[in-house]
Amino acid sequence: MTTDSTAPDWSELAGLMGVTAGTARHYVRGQIALPDGRQITGQQPGTAGGQLEEHRLRDKLAEQLHGITEAVLPYGRADVLTAKAVFEVERYRTWRNGARQALAYSAQTGLPPALALFGTIHRDDLLKLYLKLRANMWHGNTGAIALWWWTGHSWADISSRTRCVNMPHGWQKTGGTSVR
Repeated sequence: MTTDSTAPDWSELAGLMGVTAGTARHYVRGQIALPDGRQITGQQPGTAGGQLEEHRLRDKLAEQLHGITEAVLPYGRADVLTAKAVFEVERYRTWRNGARQALAYSAQTGLPPALALFGTIHRDDLLKLYLKLRANMWHGNTGAIALWWWTGHSWADISSRTRCVNMPHGWQKTGGTSVR
């Protein structure tokens, strides 16, 4: 599956297909092959629509990792699916809901779960969350949930304590003030 960082010209595509631009957008699908050989379909980044910040950041994550959005699974739609992981994109304050969803999607795909969070956070809180997810405190989970963070311009894989402390100053708090 390939993705392009530029969205297609929906009007031109619609004219070639003989449909409206909105309908053409929904015809463009992407696929990811799971390790067991199943093909999962979803939207190419930028085609699933949505006006929320979460939707825009979901698309940026899928573009960055060459994945698909709104991946259709037997019991839900994963925000982002790549050949290596299944992601749930959430605001920091709702990370628990996102972790539950990522674990459920992981069980359905056989891929490792990942949580992609955004919003303002203090470094110490990010470190606590990272350690909590790494501690494998989730019953029945055989591995830790990967943590990704929106830095204000791209997604960063928070893969160590050092990355928590040295996180780029895009969306974090230091002391009592937000830093951008």
